Amino acid sequence: MTAKDENEMKPQVATPERTESSRTSTAAQQPGRLCASLYRYCGAMVGRACLVPAVLGLAACSFGDEQASQQAQLASGMTLPAGCAKQSVRADATASFVAEGRAWALDPATGRVTCLFPVRNAGPFAWGPRGDRALLAHLEVKGLGNAPSRPPGRVEPTASSWGRPIGKSIVFVGKGGRALLKAHPAGGGFTDVTPVKGAIYERVVYHPSGLAFAFVLRRGGRASIWISSNVGKTPRQFVHGRLHTGFDAITFADGGMQLYFAARHVDRRVDVHRLQLVGATSAPVVWRGEPEERVTDLVAAPGGPDLAFTAGRSCESRHAVVVTARHSKGAELIPDERRSRAVGWLDPRHVLVAAGGCGSKLDLYSVAAASLEARLLVRGVDAASVRRAEQLPPPLLSPEVLGAARSSFA
Repeated sequence: MTAKDENEMKPQVATPERTESSRTSTAAQQPGRLCASLYRYCGAMVGRACLVPAVLGLAACSFGDEQASQQAQLASGMTLPAGCAKQSVRADATASFVAEGRAWALDPATGRVTCLFPVRNAGPFAWGPRGDRALLAHLEVKGLGNAPSRPPGRVEPTASSWGRPIGKSIVFVGKGGRALLKAHPAGGGFTDVTPVKGAIYERVVYHPSGLAFAFVLRRGGRASIWISSNVGKTPRQFVHGRLHTGFDAITFADGGMQLYFAARHVDRRVDVHRLQLVGATSAPVVWRGEPEERVTDLVAAPGGPDLAFTAGRSCESRHAVVVTARHSKGAELIPDERRSRAVGWLDPRHVLVAAGGCGSKLDLYSVAAASLEARLLVRGVDAASVRRAEQLPPPLLSPEVLGAARSSFA
């Protein structure tokens, strides 16, 4: 383990706007005025006298309308501010998105928006556990304030996860799935932390303590879920799938005491299971999907057992789902939208949901997990993420997790 890695033996404790006013673009209004003038002009004239100005004018009108439609729009109806001056970012600006080539942070309660930095390729667009550094495409890291930054490289991981509790490293699936590697936000080479040799790795996620990570691997045609230390030592198998079982997503919950995972079974159904990490003899089903559905974006509420995820047979049919004590069989977060995706938890009671996508822009909503009341935050963005500082000091990792793991079927 290098000095840059998270502390393996005990959690490392660390102590963790001016908002420009939005203005409606007058340029975006010009095509509408031009169109109206042309219609009045052509309404009074016929023949060639109208043809040339109409063709040229309507082409300009169409172009202008297309340009205006590409602009993101806040819930207030205002467009995003011009420019991106450096400024402090409030901790309660937990909704984050990429639009018009820049990353933004938005306070869901007030609607105040702050420009953060330019973005060329958002990639996973995942914030670190302190909300001060973001992972973009090709392992690029953009930091706020004194947080480190890393230039983009040539590697594009299929799965990755920020180290906890600060974000001193990023563990990811590398070497064509044959290894787990670590990258550091300040740059440099990779560290090999592969726990089990001769396997194909599919997913990885850090434990909230920062002392371990869970991962899905496949050997001999069978998939299984394991947990190891944060440097790949003492790997323990927790869930061993049957021959046709696959695992779509995994996440820790309830302060790292539970593991949720989505298992695809031989009958082509997907179940979301909950596994207690200490003392469990089974992994009960908390949600059952329809035939051919898949589960992605599995995210647990901070500090509790509530769960949000995305389910669907395809991108066009995907929908955001929440499972709580009130909605024990699962409820669609925005049932009126044709397609939606669960982005993450803004706080213990609200989920950030993205409607649209699949080649089109995203509209972001804050949805109450209990009442399912949805409130629009912004329209027409390219990518979205939750930017929320996690618990400090971080939760502990029970010694029994790595010392006496039991394995169960899924």
